Amino acid sequence: MSQHIGFLVLGLGNGAVFAALALALVVTFRSSGVVNFATGAIALYAAYLYSFLRRGELLLPIPGLPKTISIGGKLGLFPAMAVALVLSAIFGMLRTA
Repeated sequence: MSQHIGFLVLGLGNGAVFAALALALVVTFRSSGVVNFATGAIALYAAYLYSFLRRGELLLPIPGLPKTISIGGKLGLFPAMAVALVLSAIFGMLRTA
């Protein structure tokens, strides 16, 4: 029975992420009339960045530069999450400028 509850919680988390991305897509389309998939790209970048930070690397999405830079050690759960959210917010702000 406890396995069912675990799968329920994981499914609700995945559903919440899909719902948030879909809501952002619909709101952007209704307000501007343009289908803009950049929200999903920023979310995917945040997920990749978090994964790379947990391995001890910084992911750079800038062409011409190295793809990753070693940061010296693996980051923990919360520091990696905080850095990924901050850098994604910065890239999101740059996207709208």
